[in-house]
Amino acid sequence: MFAIQTSSTKIFYNCVIYAVDEKNSKAEAMAVFKDKIIAIGTEQSVREGVKEYFNTYQADPEETLELEEQDLGGACIVPGFIDAHMHPGYYIYYKTQLDLSNIKNYKELENVLKKEDKDKDPEDWIFGLDLMEDLFDDPTERRFPNKNDLDLMCSNRPVVILRHDGHICSVNSVVLEKIGLNASNVKDLTPISGEIKLDSEGNPNGVFTEAATALVLDEVPMNFKGLEDACNAVSSELASFGITTCGGIIQAGERGMAGKAGALEYVLIQSLIKDDLIEQDFVFYVVIDKPKKLKRLSQSFLKLNKEENRFVIGGIKIFGDGTFGACTAYLYEPFSNSPEDSGFMVTDKETIYKIAKETAELGFQVTCHSIGDKSNRLIVDIYRDIINELKLGKSNKFRIEHASLLTDDVIKDAAKLDIIFVCQPSFINSEYTWLEGRLGPKRIKRVYPFRAIIDAGVVLVGASDAPVESASVLEAFRACVTRNNFVPEQQITIMEALKIFTYDAAYALGQEKIKGSLEIGKLADFVILDKDINLISFENQINLRILATYHRGKLIYHSD
Repeated sequence: MFAIQTSSTKIFYNCVIYAVDEKNSKAEAMAVFKDKIIAIGTEQSVREGVKEYFNTYQADPEETLELEEQDLGGACIVPGFIDAHMHPGYYIYYKTQLDLSNIKNYKELENVLKKEDKDKDPEDWIFGLDLMEDLFDDPTERRFPNKNDLDLMCSNRPVVILRHDGHICSVNSVVLEKIGLNASNVKDLTPISGEIKLDSEGNPNGVFTEAATALVLDEVPMNFKGLEDACNAVSSELASFGITTCGGIIQAGERGMAGKAGALEYVLIQSLIKDDLIEQDFVFYVVIDKPKKLKRLSQSFLKLNKEENRFVIGGIKIFGDGTFGACTAYLYEPFSNSPEDSGFMVTDKETIYKIAKETAELGFQVTCHSIGDKSNRLIVDIYRDIINELKLGKSNKFRIEHASLLTDDVIKDAAKLDIIFVCQPSFINSEYTWLEGRLGPKRIKRVYPFRAIIDAGVVLVGASDAPVESASVLEAFRACVTRNNFVPEQQITIMEALKIFTYDAAYALGQEKIKGSLEIGKLADFVILDKDINLISFENQINLRILATYHRGKLIYHSD
């Protein structure tokens, strides 16, 4: 005896719908059956479309069909939001560790560390995340803590503090002893693509940048307690933000910012998928040393798919340079606040070229982290050479992740080569108060130039880099539209912002044929907003609320 299966057709009406398709269509009703959109348009045409669809639909003998109608009372429907670049493993793990994002001075940091020291078991490490010293209340305290600072706060157990951007960390003397790092061996242990900061006497001062952070992170004991609950929390949070698909950066070997510890990320993500703990679709970009491994990894993820294209490998992730926060982004001119530093490439040009070319030849996408103006010029040149040598077109979709500081020539050349810029609007929310101090008034005009990118014809794509920034798409919209008055001439409209987090993001992930816009036959991924998104103001606050999020026709979030 087979169980009777009920299949519901949902009609949403009395609403405004922005399809974000090629025609920028606007509709007033939409019908969904199972996981697909079967009709969209006027209410009358949708009802007729439903009847027409089921005139030819062959139902299973054990299937009963039901009609569910939802009067949305003037609400607004848009495609499900797509975050094209985040770090799911870190996002989940961070939920289990000490959050320092709200620390505003050294005294608060000391109090939090002392409380954590009191609450933890004697053998445990303190691992604090997301410290943003540039936002400290007292300008004289706006420096990243070193071992002397941390020793005064907690000297009896290992303490590791990771900065907001994840590219710089600091430790106390206990950790330096565990690593076995001192003045006699610091030069030998310093990686080419990282720094171990020294004091005036040549001793390690406890601060590590870029690849050197792996020396520390390799030693941090991995505690997987609470990861399932953390994964549920992350997936629910993403749903509350209207996110239905993500581009996930994961590490599958010892190559990567997290070193040996990062090699566990790939295993962790697969385990969480097997346990059905992730609601969203994911396209993964893997930090790995040998592109040929992508084929095997791709097959392993395909075996996890209970639905088509739920979890797939999109390509490889390469690290180019560093960050503004750590003063390691690769610049033509030195940092304004640090004249001795102009950044550096974490991966050399020859290695990037070799990995990128081999990846493209295998048919996978190439994504490369690049923030500084000199780094972005270098990456565009590498992509150009590979595209010309292999005679590639748009199908390979070369991506630059962040593309933060851009010269006019780089934007122009990227447009010619169909290179995609995957940017993080919420970086503006975190950096607008201090970034001019890093770059000066002239260069600041070329940071996150969204208006110039779109006007040049480059595909601009939205992302969060979570957990570096909040994955809230509404916060990202505000950054796009208002920019906190930071270089306001680079503002874009709300409808342009919507497109970079929907259709253009799907395009960047290679999934524009099945999602990213609301069209017949595409997946029923959509968000219901309480107001018409095109009629609200983002000037003072986000005067907009997410009422519901649907993923493949299934309700995964509903506001109270």
